[in-house]
Amino acid sequence: MPPQTDATPCAPSVPNPSQEVPVPPGYAAGAPVPWWLKLGVKLVLGALPVPPEAWRRLGLRRHSFDALDPVRLVHPLSWRARRFEALAGRPPRAVLEVGPGAMVLRAPIAAALGLGPIWYLDVEDAAPRDLAPYRAAAEAARQAGLTPPDLSGCANREEVLAACHARLLVGGAARLAEVPEASVDLTFSEVALEHVRKADLAPLLAALRRVAAPGSLGLHAVDFHDHLGGRLRHLAFGPGFWEGRSVARAGLYCNQLGLSQFLAAFQAAGFAATVPERLVWQMPLLPPGGAHPTLDRAPEDDRICHAAIEVRPR
Repeated sequence: MPPQTDATPCAPSVPNPSQEVPVPPGYAAGAPVPWWLKLGVKLVLGALPVPPEAWRRLGLRRHSFDALDPVRLVHPLSWRARRFEALAGRPPRAVLEVGPGAMVLRAPIAAALGLGPIWYLDVEDAAPRDLAPYRAAAEAARQAGLTPPDLSGCANREEVLAACHARLLVGGAARLAEVPEASVDLTFSEVALEHVRKADLAPLLAALRRVAAPGSLGLHAVDFHDHLGGRLRHLAFGPGFWEGRSVARAGLYCNQLGLSQFLAAFQAAGFAATVPERLVWQMPLLPPGGAHPTLDRAPEDDRICHAAIEVRPR
């Protein structure tokens, strides 16, 4: 799904219950340029008739920063598998990642961990087509003592994914109709759900509940800060502008929902949700004048910068 920031944590640590961690100074601050200037530049660039793939080739609007960083390869997947096993008493099998972007390249690692079938759901195809990243991921699995699938005979990405027992589903929640009901043990996302449009969040969570197996686990890392400066300036805007095409085309969109609103959405979809870890500001970093009144946010949400959410089917 839409882009991650390079200051976003790449994987959750093993948290204590309801652990609150102070937001580090300068977290997700981005370039040292005035926020309004960054916003204006993004809106102007987004209005140009340039396809998203062209921006990514230029290094802009990337879905996954530092995708081949070794710490983003084996450890995040193995941590999630261990977390499921600790709760379920058995290893997970079928897994679903929501909004993987370029991290589809981790399919050889997921297969090496014994996961499968592997499903990836994204709103657009941002996965690498070149085979080198998948081979690098397979090598990272070997260096970690795992046995990944043999990719030597694969001629294209589709053959690599098939060798890993993986499929990429491009589109919205409706694509999850291709995943068997009650079949997925482990679902996860890395700073993707905040980019789901407000109107699409409930259908997506309902679809995730349909495919969730009994005893399954969902692990979701969600950012709540704006993606131009690591504060909450995006909350100044009402839906007339923020839900419009210009923000979406600029790659700026995040749904302005707070943690309590996410938890309520998971509950409405049939999940029980807990929050083992959250990054918090000492004081809310709201825009001048506060959040737009139509957002109806709970005051406690305005201190939360990032949260790890665990969900189980009810």
